[in-house]
Amino acid sequence: MPTDIPPFRPSSQWYEDWPFGVDTLVRVEARITGAAADRAVSVFLEPLTHDTDADRVDGVRLHYWGGFTVESSALIDENGWRLVLASAGEDGFDSVESAADDLFDKLRATPGEVRLVWHELPATRAPGAELYEG
Repeated sequence: MPTDIPPFRPSSQWYEDWPFGVDTLVRVEARITGAAADRAVSVFLEPLTHDTDADRVDGVRLHYWGGFTVESSALIDENGWRLVLASAGEDGFDSVESAADDLFDKLRATPGEVRLVWHELPATRAPGAELYEG
């Protein structure tokens, strides 16, 4: 199968989904498959900080860099990875789009077969936001 790596092109609905103001966590899911998926994801995650205290028993690992987080987990139904890129605050959209651009660049630079499918996820309240409400 050939490599298929489209850039992330958010819909207008994704930008309009801002239900909690600056406490809104905007998210996009990337599903990466193909023979070179493991290598490609490793290259993307390597410069990020891995928060081992946030790892979950279901195999989800949390990474972060600057203003965004990445939840990574192996796909159960096929060989590959599920990455959820997320950010909150005034720069949430910019941070997620920057992370998506970086992922796109890393996958495109990886030799071998890689496929990428994007899914916009509904916005949620940022974790811990309720602690700052009056």
